[in-house]
Amino acid sequence: MMKLILQEDVPNLGMVGELVTVRDGYGRNFLLPQRKAVHASPNSIKELEHQKRLAAHKRELATSQAEKDKKVIEALSIAINAKVAHTPAGDKAEGHDELQRLFGSITSRELAKIVSDTGIKVDHRKVTLAEPVRTVGKFEAKIRLNGGISAKLLFWVLPEGAADVEAEKQRVEAAQADSKKRAADAEAKRKAAEAALRAEKPTPVAAAPAEGEGEAQAEEASPEEAKPKKKGKKPAEASED
Repeated sequence: MMKLILQEDVPNLGMVGELVTVRDGYGRNFLLPQRKAVHASPNSIKELEHQKRLAAHKRELATSQAEKDKKVIEALSIAINAKVAHTPAGDKAEGHDELQRLFGSITSRELAKIVSDTGIKVDHRKVTLAEPVRTVGKFEAKIRLNGGISAKLLFWVLPEGAADVEAEKQRVEAAQADSKKRAADAEAKRKAAEAALRAEKPTPVAAAPAEGEGEAQAEEASPEEAKPKKKGKKPAEASED
């Protein structure tokens, strides 16, 4: 085991500036080569304290930068153009707008690249989607930054070739809201129907025997009793003297 001081946040291990104890292989093969941590010399308290002060200072800088990055990320207006499949014609016939499905889905890796292209480096493993993105619409993702800070990223997925982006944003949002409402209504109706069936279903009660039925059954011979009994030999008559 080795003692290290983290130089940046490491999920499930610790935050910048923390003194941690890890397995030798994990430290040598991952944390140290990736510059995510530095050695904490157990033989030099002064060196250890110096490293902790440097890490604490780095943490302050990282937290300050994370606060700035959060403001930038949450101010972004991201519209992703995606290939869509045709929605069944039933939606239009019922007067509903189309909620087109995508060929594939939008992933955390794709979102991380889009944010990184703005100048804020983001690891896709720190991007969490609130729900799978398989249709057009408005969605939300959470991005974990340094110092325990998280940013909320809002983004729209639009069909390719949309001429008026802002108008298309409003259209897909409305179609998405309508689709969710119809799904919620259908689920509520299903649950109500199940509850009604349970209420109408009578509780099974054992039927009482009809008058005289029990006695008649008692009088009936069992299968064993119904079998004819074997007649034994008659005792020999006493001989007359």
